[in-house]
Amino acid sequence: MQLKTTTYEQYLDLMTDASALKMHEEPNLVIERFRTPQNIPSRYAPVAFMLDYTTRKYIYVDEACFNLLGYTASYFLEYGLEDYLKQWHPADFEVINNKVFPDNFDFLKKLPAEKYADIVFSYNYRFRNAEGNYVTVLQRFSYIPSTVSGKPYGMIGVVFDISYFKNDLSIVHTIEETKEINGSLVNKLLFKRIHPVHEPGTLQFLSKRELEVLKYM
Repeated sequence: MQLKTTTYEQYLDLMTDASALKMHEEPNLVIERFRTPQNIPSRYAPVAFMLDYTTRKYIYVDEACFNLLGYTASYFLEYGLEDYLKQWHPADFEVINNKVFPDNFDFLKKLPAEKYADIVFSYNYRFRNAEGNYVTVLQRFSYIPSTVSGKPYGMIGVVFDISYFKNDLSIVHTIEETKEINGSLVNKLLFKRIHPVHEPGTLQFLSKRELEVLKYM
């Protein structure tokens, strides 16, 4: 069954209460294979997570999320995706919902399920922490395949704090393929797009055409 390109919100509505994802392995075991354990608590350590779209619930969240966002892992496990999305900057969510996710969705429709684990998707966004301040995070993840081609059950990934390295408002969206070369894993860039973010009430000094040229540059 081929699904039409959709926004992130529409896809979540589609997947909610579908045949719920039942992991055959303990989430901790899957997470351990996904990332190297971090032994030093740090705001800059990657926070691993696993998300089930069918329930809009997090199956696993690293305790390190408290150092990054000021929220405990139990908070995310209890309140789920709905509350997490409310803390995104509205302008960033608008871009990811309507532009980034549809591009990911189009890519997935052409990808065999057995290749899901080899593809890493990335984008940045601003998240309001427990103190009410926005931090800029980079999210890198892979989708969890379902029995229907191009229709993932969820995602597994990591989140990093890049507040001190990303000062403009653009959202950088990439898709990479992980390959083993000479015994080492390397990532090959397959797709990259930069989306300017326009916040309501801000002055726009560039024309629409100038912004298009800047994006392709």
